[in-house]
Amino acid sequence: MLLVIMAIFHGSGFFYVSDLINESNAEGFLKEIVPVLFAHPSIHLIGLAALGITTLYLKYEAKKIIFLLTILVTIDTILAFSIGGLIPGCILTIPVVCFLIAGFNMNQNSASSK
Repeated sequence: MLLVIMAIFHGSGFFYVSDLINESNAEGFLKEIVPVLFAHPSIHLIGLAALGITTLYLKYEAKKIIFLLTILVTIDTILAFSIGGLIPGCILTIPVVCFLIAGFNMNQNSASSK
């Protein structure tokens, strides 16, 4: 859910950034590409959230997908911290921890059921 909330907050700035770049004296290709590049993280976060929700309905391969999500969101977290995004980096840390707990919990549940 945090991923969806972050996507909505990020996406809410799309028109502001688009207007700002169009009013600037930037090159034409930048005026075309910056809004697309700005929209990408929102779409990415929604996709990761959808993939996470999908794992709720899987039985056998859910653990693999959860660990893949953990890796992808960890990369996003590192990127957020690397560009100075302290708040987004901290917020993204929460889903990383949740995915790790879920993945290891699935591992213990499958081991105890054998």
